[in-house]
Amino acid sequence: MSQQDASSVRALSERLLIASHKGQADHVVQLINKGAKVAITKNGRTPLHLAAYKGHIAVVRILLAAGCDLDIQDDGDQTALHRAAVVGNADVISALIQEGCALDRQDKDGNTALHEAAWHGFSQSVKLLVKAGANVHAKNKAGNTALHLACQNGHAQSSKVLLLAGSRPDSKNSVGDTCLHVSARYNHVSVIRALLGAICSVTERNHAGDTALHIAAALNHRKTVRMLLEAGADSRFKNNVGETALDQARENDNPEVALLLTKAPQVRNMFSLYKVSHTGLEITTLGKH
Repeated sequence: MSQQDASSVRALSERLLIASHKGQADHVVQLINKGAKVAITKNGRTPLHLAAYKGHIAVVRILLAAGCDLDIQDDGDQTALHRAAVVGNADVISALIQEGCALDRQDKDGNTALHEAAWHGFSQSVKLLVKAGANVHAKNKAGNTALHLACQNGHAQSSKVLLLAGSRPDSKNSVGDTCLHVSARYNHVSVIRALLGAICSVTERNHAGDTALHIAAALNHRKTVRMLLEAGADSRFKNNVGETALDQARENDNPEVALLLTKAPQVRNMFSLYKVSHTGLEITTLGKH
């Protein structure tokens, strides 16, 4: 190829990046037919990365039909599937899955596409990924599963989908937190209900020796404290510095929580009160077909 021809191909390829980003499907076809090759942006992203993120499904299908590499990773080690999951582009995710993309590639932080969808609460995207066989047990570099991330951000629907798909609520991250610890820290009551309904443990301790009850008591999360007590949490457990949840409530000047904890035996009730109905999330919808 002459220098002039190479320069022409580079120009076409750069225009392909722009057209893909803008969703100009007809222009993308023309550029490919003229010989445009796959170029990358300064962030290492291909036309497929750009179209997937923007939700340009027609362009995505054209690029896939043209043989674009599904699993190229950008400078942050994200694939086109990651980019679609970040923004919940379910149609794009479905197209990439049908084409046979890798489901569990991890980015520089160890996150898979499922982590991204769960973090942002895109439950339909989460459902598509788990149905296709994405690994619900994969952990990122902080030791978090997708369920940890859904719980942290209070995404109850995504949490329920992950639980039905077999995600383990008592799995621990790098600081020893289970999903219940995380939910209690951020006071996400609806997520806590889902976890309790999935029969999670209320007695697990993190690396500091804290149970979820310790955390909720320290942060003055009264409703969460009550729910945990009703589910059987033991207010007498001590952490690594010998403190109970009541000690932490008093230290943090949370008198109402402290009073609740002193009445713990009266508050405790049958765990079955918190069994959750997973309405609209039939287990059969998550199985492979």
